Amino acid sequence: MNAKRMSCIVMFILAVCLLFTACAATNGGQNERGSSSASNAQTTTTQPTSAGAESSSESAVYPLTVEHALGKITLAHQPERIYAPYMEDALLTLGIKPVLKWSYGPLVQQYLEPQLQDVPKIDFSGGNNYEQVLAAQPDLIVLYSSEMAANGVYEQFSNIAPTYVFPDAAGDWQQTVRVLGKLTGKEAEATQAIDNYNRLVKQAHAQLEPITNGKTFAIIRIKPKQLNLMEGIYFSGVTLYHDLGLTPPPLVKEKSWNKFAVLSMEGLSELNADYIFYTVQGSDAVSNEQTIQSSAIWKQLPAVRAGHAYKVENNYWLASGAIANTLQIKDVVRLVTAK
Repeated sequence: MNAKRMSCIVMFILAVCLLFTACAATNGGQNERGSSSASNAQTTTTQPTSAGAESSSESAVYPLTVEHALGKITLAHQPERIYAPYMEDALLTLGIKPVLKWSYGPLVQQYLEPQLQDVPKIDFSGGNNYEQVLAAQPDLIVLYSSEMAANGVYEQFSNIAPTYVFPDAAGDWQQTVRVLGKLTGKEAEATQAIDNYNRLVKQAHAQLEPITNGKTFAIIRIKPKQLNLMEGIYFSGVTLYHDLGLTPPPLVKEKSWNKFAVLSMEGLSELNADYIFYTVQGSDAVSNEQTIQSSAIWKQLPAVRAGHAYKVENNYWLASGAIANTLQIKDVVRLVTAK
């Protein structure tokens, strides 16, 4: 993935942070570290793939050396205390609780809270808190992208624990889970989770196909002063268009396939999708939601006239992972198949 695309991902993550901020008004001593030297023990090396490391059907053998976006690390033993901000979905999928969980001010990834409510928050509203990470004594740190590791971040974290950096963990959650499974000795769990998800996709496709054949689907996001037509290659766009095989309307392909597009009301009038899923960015966006939905343009959209415009949750529709994607699929099946 080129630098421009990675920058877009980082900008999107920052946008999600702002989304969570807006949502607030509505939801009211260190473990042993891996050494870079393997002179006194056997070392297994895997080469990076597009997600950062090659998955293997064999169980991990420690010490384990893996290459990543910014170099290589050696894990002396199976890591148990892991810090991977904004990758908690993947960790929980593997049965791992992180030592800290991502937050932005008081806000967290709410859909994961049933499993993370007892995990301390690390607040990203003020940047990285190295002292808090150090105090948590991780024996593995995982960073979401090479952009997240820039400006000396990687070097500082590497002084705390072996630090693995993904080129970009947003585009392919299954490969991300495989990589984390390799690093943590949880490859069997990764494979099982992916198999379970793929079975769910197959079942959902069978339920949806008689209804959705020949129909088009779009995702929009209503912000306080803006309306976005969401992209097709990240987050819920991947779930709809790749996993479920649903068809985007021409406007998505033309304007927002690779990066979300800002829609004017005139642009919205061109959205001839048969089904629309929309999110509302917190209480500050409610007024804009009401303005849009009271407009003649909204009322004349094919999806709205047919009763096929559905409000869905920001929290997991703007996320990616086995847990988030499963929730997205369940929403789609429930809403589209409702009588």
